[in-house]
This record gives sequence, C-alpha cells and structure tokens, in this order.
Amino acid sequence: MAEICLSTKTWRSGAAWFNQQLVASLAEAGANVAYIAPLALPEDREPNHSNVERHIVPRELTDGPKLRRRIASLRRITTGLYLTLMQRRSTRTFIFSIPEPLLFTLPLLIFLRLSGARILLVVHDAKPHAWSLPSWLRSVEWLALWLLYRLATDLVCLTRATAEALTQHFSVRGQKLTIIPHGAFRLGPAAPLPGYGNLLAFGSIRRNKSIREVIEAVLKCRAAGRNLRLTIAGEVTDKAYWRECQSLVARRPEAFDLRLGFVPDEDVPNLLAKSDAVVLAYTDFASQSGVAVLAALAGLPVIATRSGGLDELFERGMAGETIAYPIPDDIAAAFIRFYDRPIAEWSAHAKVAGVRIGSTLDWAAIAGQYLRLIRQPTVSAIPADA
Repeated sequence: MAEICLSTKTWRSGAAWFNQQLVASLAEAGANVAYIAPLALPEDREPNHSNVERHIVPRELTDGPKLRRRIASLRRITTGLYLTLMQRRSTRTFIFSIPEPLLFTLPLLIFLRLSGARILLVVHDAKPHAWSLPSWLRSVEWLALWLLYRLATDLVCLTRATAEALTQHFSVRGQKLTIIPHGAFRLGPAAPLPGYGNLLAFGSIRRNKSIREVIEAVLKCRAAGRNLRLTIAGEVTDKAYWRECQSLVARRPEAFDLRLGFVPDEDVPNLLAKSDAVVLAYTDFASQSGVAVLAALAGLPVIATRSGGLDELFERGMAGETIAYPIPDDIAAAFIRFYDRPIAEWSAHAKVAGVRIGSTLDWAAIAGQYLRLIRQPTVSAIPADA
C-alpha cells in the first residue's frame, strides 16, 4: 500500500528530472510511493527503488501527423487519469507536479477531494508561460487556475516569488502555501572554464527568456570588438518569436551555434563544458530555474537577471554576473563585465559556489520537508475560503 501517489505527465527534460528525483528521494527517505508517469527518457533516470510502486503511462508523440499525436496524447491522459483514480482505493495523499490539462485534471481533483484525499500541488509557475486559450477566453483559463489552486489541499512553491505570485494574482495565502526549493542535479565534477568566449542559452525558447535581446547583445559586443559566440540549444515553443530571433542571427551567422530541438541528456555535459557561462536574461519569471541549478552544480557561472527564483539562487551563493534589465544594452554590459574578470577567477568562484548550492539544495533534505508536510494533520473537507 502506497503512502503517497505522485502523478505527472512528464517523462523527459528538466520537469521530468524533478519528478523522478523527488520520487526517488521520497522512497529513499522511507516512504512508499506510487509513481504514475510515462517511462523516463533516458530510462536510467527511472526511480528504481523497492519503495516505488511503478505505474507506466504511454508517452505522447513529439512528431508525426497531428492526428496521431492527438490520439497518443489522449491515450496518455486517459491512462494516467484511470491509474490515479484506481490508486485512491489504497492511497490518501496525492502529489501532482505538471499534471494533465486542466479540462481533465479539475474533475479528477474534485473527485479526490470529495473522497477525502489530500492533494499537494507542486506549483512550478503560478501563471503559464503561454496561455492555452485565445485572449477573449483568458478569463475562463484564469478561473480554471483559480479553481485548481483551491482544490489542492497544499500548494508547494519552489520559490518565494511563486508564492507571492499566487497571492497577488489568485488571492491564495496563509498555511496553504509552503516553499520547498528545487533540488540540485549533478552531472559530475566541475571542469575549468574553457575561456574561449562561448556563451550558452539553454532550454525552451520563448519570449520571457529574452533570447532576441541576448542575440542583439552578442551582436553589439562583436561590433565593439569582443569575439563572443552564443550557442542556443533547446526546443522552440513560440515559433513567431523564434522567427524574430532568426532574422537577427542571419546578420552574423558565424556568431551563433543553433541546436534547435530537444537536447538529449547525454549531450548536456558537453554543451556545458564548452561554455564559459549560461545566459539567463529572464523576465516575468517567478519559478526556480532548473537550468541555473544545473549550471551551478556543473561549476559554471551564469549571466542572469535577478528575476524570481534566480534572485534566490544568487542569495544562496550562485556564481555569476547580474543583468540590470533584460534589454540589449544591459545584457551586453553584463557580458563585458564578465569577460573583464579573469576566467580563472570565475572558474574558482563557480567551483566553490557549486558545492554551496549542492549542499543547500540536497534532495534528501528536500524529501524530508515534503514528508513533514505530508505527515502533519490536515482537514479533508474543501474549505469555503481557500
């Protein structure tokens, strides 16, 4: 019989790593966990532990004809919902982290709450990076999120900024909010920085990451005689925005290395090893950046804004240069300040900072925080004012 059921649609990239590691850490801490999710990619990230009761959901398709992809997604959704419902026969506490679309998740949560279940929702972002519905239906989507946050018994936020966003935008407050940070992903011992002027923008490509402004900053630095080169690696989630970026890249294609699409796990260490720093010029960002944590643990400094969870990582000792505002001039100025400092100093600083970040974001301690929250008494009824 599982003490906890963790249900998610993720199976690859940073969000999946988070869920896989959380399950493994909870199991290692002595909890029996039913894990409902597609099979991990790569499969060696599967949380293989005697305390894990594994329920595999079919993966969706990432390419191919649209109809086949929609059928595969529907199969994933219905299988996951069924397995989660069946788990209620023996489990009272459910963790949802990156759940299925709200159209399917809300009825499930209503049933679970009415049956007396406890629901912990891990809130990676208070608001979506991109709204699913057209602007004239924005209020409907907002209302669905408002209901989601009220159906959950507890909201686990990865940063203070996320908790503040929930209070500001959805009027959620009080004991319902708990802040538990994102754990650290380790890729092996930190190597010295190469010092060849290579910068890395890594992760999904969307407007709030200011990729276009970063590209403009690189062009400004090269015009000023700085021989910088930027690698852009990740999946394009906003095609119109990426077309804007491409028009700038075309001005000096030799200054950019484009690696568009999903980046397999085995390619990540090499990407980091060839870079002097990771650029995170984020705006309107409240969550904790998995890429920033990954860079810190690899002994790589960041050049970043202090937006949302990035500010909290800097407070924890993350090495890097700060960007005042995510505009081309300020980003270019941060690049110049970074390279005006000897690369050997950055390398030593980032190595020490990686050890510090790793100790403060230890998964065993994080699992302990989840278990203390789960095992404290709570009421099962849906409150009138959540």
